[in-house]
Amino acid sequence: MPSLDIEMEPMIIENNDEKAPLLPILKTYVITTPKSAKKSFFSKFTSYLPESTLPYISNLSNLFIQIKNKLPSPKLFKLPFSISRRRLLIYITLLNLFFLYRYIHGGPFHPLSCQLIGLGCPYNIISGFTSQEFSDVRQVFLENFENGQEVGAQVSVYYNNELVVDLSCGFADVSTGKPYDDSTLQLVFSSTKVLSGIVVARLVEQGLLDYNSPISKYWPEFAQGGKENVTLLDLMVHRAGVGFIDSHDMSVQDLYDLDNLSEILAKQPHNFNGVPKRAYHGISRGWYLNEIVRRVDPRHRTIGRIVSEDIVPEYNIEFYLSTNKLLKDRLSNIYTYPLVRMLSKMILPEKFLSEPLHPIFFQMMDKNSDAYKSLILTAPDHTQQPQDWNHFEMLMPEGPSYNGVTNSRSMAKLAAILANKGESLPIVTSTPTDDLPLDLQQNSLLKEPRLMSDKTYDLIATRLEPTFDTVLQEIITPSVGGFGYFRLKGLEDVEFLGWGGSGGSIFLWNQELKIGFSYVMNAFHTALLGDDRSLALLRKVVDIVKQQQQQ
Repeated sequence: MPSLDIEMEPMIIENNDEKAPLLPILKTYVITTPKSAKKSFFSKFTSYLPESTLPYISNLSNLFIQIKNKLPSPKLFKLPFSISRRRLLIYITLLNLFFLYRYIHGGPFHPLSCQLIGLGCPYNIISGFTSQEFSDVRQVFLENFENGQEVGAQVSVYYNNELVVDLSCGFADVSTGKPYDDSTLQLVFSSTKVLSGIVVARLVEQGLLDYNSPISKYWPEFAQGGKENVTLLDLMVHRAGVGFIDSHDMSVQDLYDLDNLSEILAKQPHNFNGVPKRAYHGISRGWYLNEIVRRVDPRHRTIGRIVSEDIVPEYNIEFYLSTNKLLKDRLSNIYTYPLVRMLSKMILPEKFLSEPLHPIFFQMMDKNSDAYKSLILTAPDHTQQPQDWNHFEMLMPEGPSYNGVTNSRSMAKLAAILANKGESLPIVTSTPTDDLPLDLQQNSLLKEPRLMSDKTYDLIATRLEPTFDTVLQEIITPSVGGFGYFRLKGLEDVEFLGWGGSGGSIFLWNQELKIGFSYVMNAFHTALLGDDRSLALLRKVVDIVKQQQQQ
């Protein structure tokens, strides 16, 4: 290849009597757009740029032109056999259509080579167990991975107070090959709200809180900016008018100083001038509940500390609202939905999509919408990307609405207890109960303490009127405890109570069928409450339970 001898000299632009060297400029060319290019795309493009950038752009353009002139003309590739251009074009078009079809129907989280030509597909090994009756759940779980819908995931199911499904598969970290197994911990986003709702319910049972009391009863400084009449119930069901914080630019550092955070939250005016309106408090509800809880708890503990002291050890689960360094190595990565596929969901009609983009995503692009203000404007440091919420700095301070770190087994156990109206589950022991001494058989330690009384459970499960949520863009049927009633796709005849998290995690239970169900994952999808992955698992579980009850 011939050498590219291009003469250059520094380009000087005078500004305020000072000379500043910029990019080198070619001696051969003048810094103007050639006449032949006056109406070209390049000229039209540069017309939109600030005038100060034009010397840089013109200089680079001239440099590329001279380099191109110095290079030899490329030789056209000749086919070894005779073929018409028209036929070649047909072959190329068909090949492109084939790859397009493979890409569209390939799994979004498979490697590109696997999506296009079926090479380099991951080998999936499931760990864990299912009872014999629920063995078909394993195949549904495996298909989610084989279809490229997953990277790493867990699913756990309790039925009739027994753990009947507890499966893990995939990778917690693709780059290192770290497996996603029963030791993996996962950020579950808004599924955390169920846990904070349980803590509040237990304080109500103790007489320390009342859903119908104004928040100012426990937090006098809250009564300002049109929030004087807002009750605890209003906050639980997302109609407290504090779904977004626009009086202060929230940062992660604000979350480390709870006294300062309390002042910020109290000063926030009512979002709708004191008028109750259902608008999902996706991020802020946990901050407000945390301040209320630490004011009424006799030891002034936060929700996270109450969980770590009163719930985690009592029920032998793992659920953390403040992640310390000891847990960092067990935490799974998060993998966002591929951008190209996300854009296709925004452009293509819904009839061409198996899982359309939820309307909330479009709302979040409008800076005037409640969704944008609640989920982006209010986010600490305006955090948007799912993996950014998974950073250690974000997980250390408590966020009882969004930053719970746990596993499916722990959430399913709590769900099973709630399906049992707060009654704890029998302790599993390797020794048959009949073989134990009589005093141990009668010892209450063989059963964990109640999570809450029947009366408290009936209260928190009390159904309220369905209401349109301006953030979620859906009609939600809330319960007093801050959960939601759902009839999911393909399960319209069964109603579940609970909540889910952004990306796909689910924390649900059904009292009649005695099902406690949980699903967690690190592959971020675009549905609101569950998606094709978790719903396929849940439908299979319900089918098996119905068969069991008919026998």
